[in-house]
Amino acid sequence: MSRADHLRPVLERIAAQFPELADDPVLTQNLVDNVTSMITEAHARYAAGAEDSVVSGAYLDPEHLATGALHAEQAQHPAGAMLAAEILFDAYLPVFVDEVGAESTAEVLRATRALHAGIWSRFPAGAVAYTEALRQRVTTAHLDSRTQIARDLHDRVAHGILAGLQRLDLVLLTDPPADERADQLDDAARLLRGALGDVQDLAVSLHARVGDALLDDALARHARDLFSDDDRLSFSTTGTPEHLPNWQAEEALTILLEALTNRRKHAPHSSAEVHFAWTSASLVVTVSDDGPGFDPDADADGRLGQQTMRERAAVIGARLDVESTPGTGTGTTVRLTIPRGTL
Repeated sequence: MSRADHLRPVLERIAAQFPELADDPVLTQNLVDNVTSMITEAHARYAAGAEDSVVSGAYLDPEHLATGALHAEQAQHPAGAMLAAEILFDAYLPVFVDEVGAESTAEVLRATRALHAGIWSRFPAGAVAYTEALRQRVTTAHLDSRTQIARDLHDRVAHGILAGLQRLDLVLLTDPPADERADQLDDAARLLRGALGDVQDLAVSLHARVGDALLDDALARHARDLFSDDDRLSFSTTGTPEHLPNWQAEEALTILLEALTNRRKHAPHSSAEVHFAWTSASLVVTVSDDGPGFDPDADADGRLGQQTMRERAAVIGARLDVESTPGTGTGTTVRLTIPRGTL
């Protein structure tokens, strides 16, 4: 029986554990190539008489780093690769011992070490590449968030303050009749109150935390603080809520608050619902409104900060979808999906 015949059932076991591989030909081929390379390396180590099975930084070569980067791009956590490695080692060890003709206890031990090193030499590089990819995503998301905050301060807060001050200057410089003076002062007060409200909204958003609460409760609480006068926003939950890991919950809260803030900015008179659907497979949070809608493709990097939201979603292994069509009256739907395996 050829090596390919021996490997086929092992690959099938790994694919059964990770069914998403069957849906992605790139990852499937990557798995085949990696496993083949691991077994080849194990044979080379055994033939060379290598006695140790220690995996060290010496294995951080570009090929292994590239594989780790591919897994990171596909949101494949290193823990999944480790489980696949355990399946491979457990299933292939008897075959490998037979392939190399190991008979004595010393030969079997050397074969075991060779296979272990051949398989596990990949994982330092994979973990480093995955961590670096996440770091880049977090850095990008944070920079984009800072850019968005700067834009809000300039376009909304500074503009509102400037407009209010111009109204006051107009009153002081022209000394208009009493009725016009009152109207202009009212306008100035309205603009300055609006700017103050924008600053307060930004402060609440920046300090929003989930803490020990459920994500459902935390989002509803912060929404009440941000949109206290909004009686057209509702929340609902199906399934059994669970506590998310803190790092996931905080990012999810940021994403969802951004979606609600966008709705308040661009569809302020719409009715909106936030629905949490907890299932055994995933948590799906849907923010939907009946506003005028927009073109998500045309505005992918624009006013709604979709790219930043998607970067944040990717960091926690989630997916963000935005559905909207202008002029149809169907509104906008933002859907955040967190797979159960990442909870």
